[in-house]
Amino acid sequence: MDRIKRWKLADELNAFQIALLISGYDPSEFEGDAYDRWPDEVKVEISAYLNAIKNAARGGKLTYTQVKYEEYNEINWILSTIDVDSFCDWMRSRNFVDGFFLTHGASPDGLADTSSVFYAPKLAAAVRAWNEVTSNPEALSGKTPKKALEIWLRKHANEYGLTNKDGNPNELGIEEICKVANWKPAGGASPTPTPTSTQKPPEGSSPWGRKERSWGRRDKPNPPTPKSIFTIDDDIPF
Repeated sequence: MDRIKRWKLADELNAFQIALLISGYDPSEFEGDAYDRWPDEVKVEISAYLNAIKNAARGGKLTYTQVKYEEYNEINWILSTIDVDSFCDWMRSRNFVDGFFLTHGASPDGLADTSSVFYAPKLAAAVRAWNEVTSNPEALSGKTPKKALEIWLRKHANEYGLTNKDGNPNELGIEEICKVANWKPAGGASPTPTPTSTQKPPEGSSPWGRKERSWGRRDKPNPPTPKSIFTIDDDIPF
């Protein structure tokens, strides 16, 4: 079984674990580091999900076991756990299919249904990569379709079994999928949108912009030595 798919066996998860899984990351890779030591790319990627999950839990829209710090009247989001079934029901109410917790109905022909006997992971990866990249102008900005597809597939390699035994992306498999999903095999980068009078140009480098570099085991730095002692904080990882 693919390592990230093992998380599907969990009945309860904390907010950090859920946000990481929605974003395509394996929470196991982050358990040993404090949240403030996580790469900025990862924190930016999960930020919207993390806030939405916390707000839904606080608002009573999710079934969760709340744990507070003894010294402070604040929720300990590391120890507080969210019922996965209630979380999936909440996502259905928001009409949101993430590809990990919810896959049924993600495509009319059932390509994303991992429980189907006809599920073809490479085909599903090609279709989803095409959909994600073509619907996100920022993903294509200044890149060829092949490059944009490669970036997305490397980031989500765990979800579709596109990893080697060492956990790194299977470059040959990714290349094969790109050949299927690439709508411009002759090459050529997509033009970067030029600001107009009705389009406000970006001010500096926004921390919310997607970065081309994706986080993976190959890029992960060695943990600092010695590790810092965790302090009581709302955003300490699990």
